[in-house]
Amino acid sequence: MNNKSLTPFVATHPGELIRDELKARGMTQKQLAAQTGIKPSVLSETINGKRPLSLNAALALEKALDIPADIWMNLQSQYDLDKANIAERDNQQETVSVTIPVRDHNLLQELVRKFGWACIF
Repeated sequence: MNNKSLTPFVATHPGELIRDELKARGMTQKQLAAQTGIKPSVLSETINGKRPLSLNAALALEKALDIPADIWMNLQSQYDLDKANIAERDNQQETVSVTIPVRDHNLLQELVRKFGWACIF
């Protein structure tokens, strides 16, 4: 099976799962920060997907939430892989040759304008 076919539309940052876990437990970010020793600003940036989840944070989350650190690290690795695969997929340009009869010049010009197509006459 081709792994590219398994590339999600968007990557899920582990911070989203931390946010979900906090909500399920009725905890605040401030409470989790105090319990883990993670700086509130670092925790906030991680939860908002602006910072990767570090090994130290994963170990602290393991102790505080009883979710193994390897799960947190696997989530971060999967996020990184998904981001790379999404970028690769989105940067691929497919070339398709299309023949349009000369009488349809207006259609051809519209396609060129809308889709950035190149024309060879």
